[in-house]
Amino acid sequence: MSEKDTSPALEEASEESPAPPAEESHEPAPALVIDRFANMNVSPADDDDSTDHDDSHDLDHSDDDDDDDESDHPMSTLPPHVLERVEKLKTLNTQRDEIMEQYLKDRAALEAKYHHLCKPLYSERAAIIKGEKDEEIGKSKEGDVADDQAETVDKDEDHEEVDESQVNDNNDENKVIGIPQFWICAMTHMEPLAELIAEDDVDALEHLQNIACIDDADGTGFTLEFHFSPNDYFENTVLTKRYEIPNLLLDDEPILKNVEGCKIEWKPGMSLTYQETTKKQRGTGKNSGKVRTIKKKERLESFFHFFEPPKMPSMQDMDEDAADRLEAAFEEDYDVAQAFRSHIVPKAVTWFTGQGLEEEMEQMFSEMTGEIGDGDANPFPPSASGEQPPECDQQN
Repeated sequence: MSEKDTSPALEEASEESPAPPAEESHEPAPALVIDRFANMNVSPADDDDSTDHDDSHDLDHSDDDDDDDESDHPMSTLPPHVLERVEKLKTLNTQRDEIMEQYLKDRAALEAKYHHLCKPLYSERAAIIKGEKDEEIGKSKEGDVADDQAETVDKDEDHEEVDESQVNDNNDENKVIGIPQFWICAMTHMEPLAELIAEDDVDALEHLQNIACIDDADGTGFTLEFHFSPNDYFENTVLTKRYEIPNLLLDDEPILKNVEGCKIEWKPGMSLTYQETTKKQRGTGKNSGKVRTIKKKERLESFFHFFEPPKMPSMQDMDEDAADRLEAAFEEDYDVAQAFRSHIVPKAVTWFTGQGLEEEMEQMFSEMTGEIGDGDANPFPPSASGEQPPECDQQN
């Protein structure tokens, strides 16, 4: 429900409740913070046990090392009476942390309350898109048309028949169920999502009936659900993607603790993410003259890779470049998740019609012009009568 549109930091050691509504803007996501020690499975004690060394030699230098550490610590230069005041500040900070814990609980409860109020609206939206409300909406429209026609007859007694084109239009409407291609149209109007959709994905995404975002009760994560009608591509009726973000409700840079996708049960030969190619290879040496068949799995560009998130490898053997690439991959993935959570799910119809994109462009333009014109802006607004405030003449 929340529209907080920021990218998380990947915890290098690798929780969520809905965040409050914020200004609608889809800005580039900040860098992810990865906890790179979560998967190392190494503790300081392990390192000590695994290395053979002379303990007596360490003891000889331990006192000197402790003295150096104490002298380097910034607190070591403070007099005792000042240290007492610092300790009091630490107590105040602890009290603040306790208040913030309660704040997060209250905020999560508030988010859950308003999500519950919006849930029936989202359910009705899904029913309209799937065509379950066609007859109900059609009868309502027919009643409005009948009222309009009755008014027309009263004004024009010579009116004898209803416009045939209107009747034909009504017959054509009855052939279409719900709102076809609703979700894929909404997705293609948002750049981070449009870039992921390949041409071969379109037919499968036409079977997308609903997208929902389920926030964790404690505000430490959310799950995206994609509901599909039966199709020729996969057996699943629901595809899911879950994010664990301990500080989701805070204004701090989000810390991404974990991401879980789901396995897509592709029907034989219908995978949109990989294709299997077969090649024949002639043998050499002892196998000269023999021909063997090699099967190779090739990756295809597809939106459905979204459900196969990057995996957190062991950071123990990862160099800095590899860690940076991993951060970039998670950052892009989370940017897509926030596009769904903060924009597509809460305001799907505005993105289907293109209004959401127009509003975003207008906001970006307004911000740009505001930044350019800030230097010339008059800090004193005109009075109620419309007169400009008098100039301030300095007396020398």
